[in-house]
Amino acid sequence: MIKVMIVDDDKLVRKGLISAMPWSEFDMEVVGEASNGEKALEFIADHAVDLLLTDLAMPVMSGIELLKIVRKQYPTMYTVVLTFHQDFEYIQEALRLGAIDYIAKVQLEKERFEEVLGRIHKRILEEQKPAPQASDVFYEGAFSRDETIFQVDKAVPDLDQVKEQWSGHEWIHQDPLFAAQVKQLKHLRLPQTKLIGLLYTLTDKWNLLFHAVHMAKIALPDAFENWLEVEAWITSTRDMIRKAMDKPAFSQEVVECVMKAVHIVSEEMQEQITAAIIAKRVNMSRSYFSQCFKEIIGINFSEFLRNNRIDKAKEYLLYTNKTILWIAEHVGYMDEKYFSRSFREQTGLLPSEYRLKHAAGREMSES
Repeated sequence: MIKVMIVDDDKLVRKGLISAMPWSEFDMEVVGEASNGEKALEFIADHAVDLLLTDLAMPVMSGIELLKIVRKQYPTMYTVVLTFHQDFEYIQEALRLGAIDYIAKVQLEKERFEEVLGRIHKRILEEQKPAPQASDVFYEGAFSRDETIFQVDKAVPDLDQVKEQWSGHEWIHQDPLFAAQVKQLKHLRLPQTKLIGLLYTLTDKWNLLFHAVHMAKIALPDAFENWLEVEAWITSTRDMIRKAMDKPAFSQEVVECVMKAVHIVSEEMQEQITAAIIAKRVNMSRSYFSQCFKEIIGINFSEFLRNNRIDKAKEYLLYTNKTILWIAEHVGYMDEKYFSRSFREQTGLLPSEYRLKHAAGREMSES
């Protein structure tokens, strides 16, 4: 029997999961619950726990902090993340810390609970197998003889390097580059869980980068059966973005310059960015850059920058316990009062009011 513990600061979420999930069908039993990481560690110290389901954004001790301690002190314990769909960067960090899966809270009402537990149970079984065996099964048939030789002869690419390459926009229009990046991703031969974690991180980045020209949300399938399905999804996603980026009135070079500017905003919003600085970086005059940016994206650069900073600030306010000053500085405002004024102009609320309003519906529990 797999002994399960659920950690979430929302009592309703905990009770809902305990009562609604068909635990016994997958040889599981909930043996404990806690409202934060510290209480979870107290329970784990005195009770046997095989599988830990934890929220990420919690008071006292966050889920990420809890995962770090569990990984060090209880290396055989399986962990799963409870999260909102906006938390992609935290999901990636959780997977890096050993989490085998995640449960998106926004999907709980849409998915059948047995599918969620079935997926987790399957991944526990996969984790119990030797890693190369699980990887070989997933990637079976993905490599030709020549590609296998390439893998042996060439150094395996660095994961951070691959992530950085896919986070940009160049692969959308450059066919040789796209083919090379797909091959590199294959050669990583990541375990399925880590590959999906990487793809979720990239999907989040692509939605930020391409949403301005591609209004439909890029969505990752719930699961992939093999590498060929992964490659087909990446290719179809590229085709979809590429079609949306085609702007007859502008050359491909101009569109790519504008997309590079969008990428700089998403990656460097904490810096002091202006249209003049970005225009220089993409080798365009300021006036022509501003004209092209507005016509391609739909709003002027300064408005786009402000919207992205405020959206990122909302995310920090909802899913972290960081101070208003810290958030202001990390979204590009050196003056906390100016940040608060700008935030209120955009949302109608001060940052502190926004945080309180959206936390008001969450039932906090001491148990």
